[in-house]
Amino acid sequence: MRKRTTIAAGVLSLSIAASLGIVAATTASATGSGRQSLSGSVPAWANAASKVGAAPATDHVGFRVYLGWRNAGQAEALAAGVTTPGSANYRQFLTPAQFRQQFAPAQADVVAVQQWLKNAGFTIDYTPQNNHYVAAEGSVAQAEAAFGTSISLYNKDGLVLHSPDSNLTVPNTLPSVVSVVGLDDSAALVRQAPEATPSPAFVNGKPCSSYWGEKTTANTTTLDGTVLPNANPGTPFAPCGYTPSQLESAYGVAPAVAAGNDGSGQTVAIIDAYASPTIAQDANAYSAAHGLPQFTGNQFAQHIAPGTLNHPESGAGNKKKGPVQDPQGWYGEETLDVEAVHAIAPGANILFVGAPNNYQDLDAALNDVVDKHLASIVSNSYGNSSENLP
Repeated sequence: MRKRTTIAAGVLSLSIAASLGIVAATTASATGSGRQSLSGSVPAWANAASKVGAAPATDHVGFRVYLGWRNAGQAEALAAGVTTPGSANYRQFLTPAQFRQQFAPAQADVVAVQQWLKNAGFTIDYTPQNNHYVAAEGSVAQAEAAFGTSISLYNKDGLVLHSPDSNLTVPNTLPSVVSVVGLDDSAALVRQAPEATPSPAFVNGKPCSSYWGEKTTANTTTLDGTVLPNANPGTPFAPCGYTPSQLESAYGVAPAVAAGNDGSGQTVAIIDAYASPTIAQDANAYSAAHGLPQFTGNQFAQHIAPGTLNHPESGAGNKKKGPVQDPQGWYGEETLDVEAVHAIAPGANILFVGAPNNYQDLDAALNDVVDKHLASIVSNSYGNSSENLP
């Protein structure tokens, strides 16, 4: 199940620096051989029992080398301050330029990483303005030589996936490197839908609850009278869903919206994977059905983060095989997000930022929104897979 997260973009720049830059998915440690090891590089599913054999040397790999933030301790303190009522720094957000100046990796460090990757034979795809990562691509053989490991094929849930066999290493001359994301095929564990045509509508199946916990397997049978197994005190049935007026009432914003405090002047960025081809007309149809205003002018827009469009994630290391995720499922997620934001803040601008997959490029999309301050609020309606961003 995807996890919903909504955060203020002004805080997010600091939050990334503080919470993600300090607690990384991988940690670097010296190996005594002129290289540092990035612990945590191997996913749990890549084990001896599931190993199939060596990966073909010519298989394609695409990955991102993440650099740690400068002055991470100061970033953590600022992140706490801007989000703590009563603090002298409460809501005193940094601009993207200020954040880059104080915390972004040094340009010299980025150039050093880029040059090292080029010397190893990789193609450099993209580096964002805040220097948080360098995206590159190449072959399995190049990755094995550059990162001091071997890459093998593993059997997981009926799929044959790539993964490093041991922790990656990088030269000690690149101390700013804190993580490498993308050298394993964890993204392939999300299965592809056979078609990606948006469904006409979504309605929760019966029985469903008016509120969470109202109906459970302990007190409600199915429509045909079946008594379902239940755990004490009973497994709840999902809510039936709520109308915009019910949502406004539940959150206590109905009087504010009626008075004109409806989000006008603010932009909410919604980050998901893919992009429903019918989202604008779907949202306007939903608005018409529930008495909400239609989108006007440029109130709704869509954006693709640089460095993502031409490189969808793909299975078994071969980008020609195309995406392995579920576009149709994400269409429903996107539609839910857009309609919910418009219901609560009908005057707000909505910027949908769609990644071409639900793995590395979700991270790139989020980084792009924050780095360029494309919105004042960010809504993330998803969780992560196996990686945590540094």
